[in-house]
Formats: sequence, structure tokens, C-alpha cells
Amino acid sequence: MDFLNRIERDQEEMVTVLRDLISIPSVKDEPVENGPFGKEIAKALDYVLAWGEKQGFSTKNFSGYAGHLEYGEGEETVGVLVHVDVVPAGDGWTYGPFSGTIAEGRIYGRGTVDDKGPAVAVMYALKALKETEVGLKRKIRIIFGCDEESGWACMDHYFKHEKKPTWGFAPDAEFPLINCEKGMLGLDLDGEAPSTPPGQPQLLQLQGGERRNVVPDYAEAVIFLSEPEVERSARNELTGYFNQIAADDAKFQWQERNGRFLLRAYGVAAHASLPQLGENALIKLARILADLNYQGGAWDLLHFIARNIGPESNGRELGIACSDERSGELTLNLGVVAIKDGRIHLELDIRYPMCTNAQFLTDQIRKGVAPLKLTVKPAHSLKPHYVPVDDGLVQILLRAYRSETNDSAQPLSIGGRTYAVALGNGVAFGPVFPGRPELAHKKDEYISLTDLYACARIYARALYELATK
Repeated sequence: MDFLNRIERDQEEMVTVLRDLISIPSVKDEPVENGPFGKEIAKALDYVLAWGEKQGFSTKNFSGYAGHLEYGEGEETVGVLVHVDVVPAGDGWTYGPFSGTIAEGRIYGRGTVDDKGPAVAVMYALKALKETEVGLKRKIRIIFGCDEESGWACMDHYFKHEKKPTWGFAPDAEFPLINCEKGMLGLDLDGEAPSTPPGQPQLLQLQGGERRNVVPDYAEAVIFLSEPEVERSARNELTGYFNQIAADDAKFQWQERNGRFLLRAYGVAAHASLPQLGENALIKLARILADLNYQGGAWDLLHFIARNIGPESNGRELGIACSDERSGELTLNLGVVAIKDGRIHLELDIRYPMCTNAQFLTDQIRKGVAPLKLTVKPAHSLKPHYVPVDDGLVQILLRAYRSETNDSAQPLSIGGRTYAVALGNGVAFGPVFPGRPELAHKKDEYISLTDLYACARIYARALYELATK
């Protein structure tokens, strides 16, 4: 397999291209001309398509929603779906999140593992196949999405204009491969923040989180001692309580000025599909404040969050907890909360197994928040996705992985959703190897150089067999 030698030759160039791509802060933003998801995402798409043209691939840009590069001929198509958009970087990085810093054999930066690193690995796998002129029976098409981290409007647009590939994969999860993905449901909860009853502090503000699919690592609240009587009775109580919390927890801070208490809580970010790997700062702060036991107004929302959403992440208190052997356990993430200017807004991310459905979950959440008079509207919904282990696609990909690793691990189920669902006849395939930390959506995200090169080799083997068998 001469194409594997080409990958070895191109390693340095592969790293350069990945660093260039990381340097583009392709976070969703306001639309621009030919950039429906913002100018930086449009820039990232232009970059990979320009790379494809330079290599001699046919390329196409679908009005900035998505693009593809293609090699080979035939009626059937092997599709690889990747994405160039990333979640916001957040704070606390050791190296600049868009610097592409190389240290200790790793490349650091937002998107290195989710999903720019895998995208570049696939690009160089295809480049190696083209340059060694292997005979293919099917076209190979790398499809670049631009809205994977938000609402998948990119794929909705793309597949209105292009036929779905015959089969393929999305390199946006774990090895050996993911043949079962849980359903995904995003819910928006909105309503008015009722007035706080007289005689107790007012909760003026609670906010935290940027995306529903990220466990928030920061939250803050503002409490106001609105009346002289309240100030006299509550100031000492609050001061003593917050001092005690801060003494026990370095990730809780507070300050007071002119009767206003500003509270800050810090947690640990994680992907919403694995909330147990993070520490939700919103839930943490809600529990701290709920223990004050004030009632009425916006305080009732704090009690609801503390009691019904945290600290567990399986939705048990809302009556939605469930699991099955094939797809695992339901997870629930409170990704965004904003109590401000008399309004309440929450965003939930639910990853659910095959034993339940989105309508039941939505109805249960509506029942749970009925006392708070919040409206519940689905922001997006995707059904579970499953491809049997004995399917030809799964077997080919397992062979490619095992040829490079000698690892006989079996296919997995995850709560994350990948573009494999958009493919239909597809699965998620890498890039995270067994035993490696899950770094998607976390600070100090990185991919090791060794893993990047191994991914390119595995993907080259897989594409070769998918396009020739």
C-alpha cells in the first residue's frame, strides 16, 4: 500500500495545514455575504476548498453553508463528513486557543480533535490515494459542514442540492467506531421572572453558559438587598454564609457593594454528551443559593434547578431517566441560564437512548416546569441512529482500524451526535483512541502528533477499501 508511504512523507505538511486551520477562530457569528454562519467560518471553508483545488480535486462551495472536494469516478460515492466550525474557546488555556502551539508532541487549539484535526487527516489520506493513483470503483467525497456545533443547517442546505453518499463515516468521535448514537433533543425554556416577595433579598441576575451542548464552567449571580429592613436582617446572614462557602471552595468568589452581592462560581467544562466529566457551574451556584431557602419569585427557579436538574445528570427527578443495553443511559445538561431584566431563559441538552422518544421527554419537561410558568419549545431534535455490527460498512472500518492498531475492541455507543446521522448509512469513526482523554469542548484541547498521523493512515486504509470493494 504505497499510499501509506505518502502519508509518512506528508507529515510535516499535514501539521502546517492543521495549524493554519486552527488559527482561524471559526466560531458561529453574525451572517455575512456568502457566510451564513459568520466570516470566520466562511474563511475556514474557503481555506480547505482552496487546499483541495491546489491538490487537483474537484471542489464546490454551497453558498457558505457547506462545501466538498471530490476524487474518483463512478455512480456510487463514499462520503466523509467533517466540520470546520468550533465551539467558543472559553478561558483558562495554557496556550492560545487559536495558536496551534506544538508542545510535548501535541498540537493545542480549539478544534484540534473536534473536528479540524480529523478533517486534515482525511484530507491527507485522500491526497495519498490520489497521488498513488489507486484504482477506485467509487468516488470519494469529503464534505465540510459549517454549522455542526449549532443546528446542522449546513447539512440541511447541502443535501437539498446533493444526493447522499452510498455509505461513509464521520471522523468526529472515538475508535474503534461508533455504531449507535443516542437521540438528541435541545429545549428552550422561557418566561417572565416573577417579582420577589417583600421582606427578602431580590435575585436580580443569574447567568452562565454559552452553548447548550457545553457544560458551563462559569456562572454569576447578583443579589440585591432592596429594602432597609432586608439589608439589616440579611447582610450578616449572607456575608457569613458566603464567607463559609468561599473558605471551603476556592472556585467560589463573592463581593458586596452598596447592598449588591456579586457571586461567581467556577466549574469544569465538558461536552454535553458526557456531563459527568465536567462540573456544571450553573448548578453549583444554584445549589449554593437554594440553600439560603428564600422562596418566591426567581428564587423558585433556583430551587427547581438545584432539586430537579442537579447534581445528577440523568433527569431522574424530572421523570425522564432511562437506559438500554444498546445505547446506554439518558443524559441531561443545563447549558445556558439567563435571569435578567425580568426574563428567564434556559437551554437544555438531552441525549436519549433508543428506549424513549423526544415527544415524551418534551411533555415530561413541560410538566416539571409548569409551576414556574415557563414555555418549552424544541430547538432541535434528532432520533437515535444505529448501524448493526455485522453491516459491511462497520466490518470494513473495523478492519482498517485493527490493521493499524492490533486492537480488537468492539463498536461503541455514545451520547454525542455526529454527521454520521446526516449520512444515513454511516457511522462515527475516530479520532479519539481508547484510553485517550475526551477533550472536545474543553480548554487545552489537543491532538498528539502520533495520533494525527495514525488517523491519516487508518482513514486511508478505510477509504481505499470502501471505494474499491
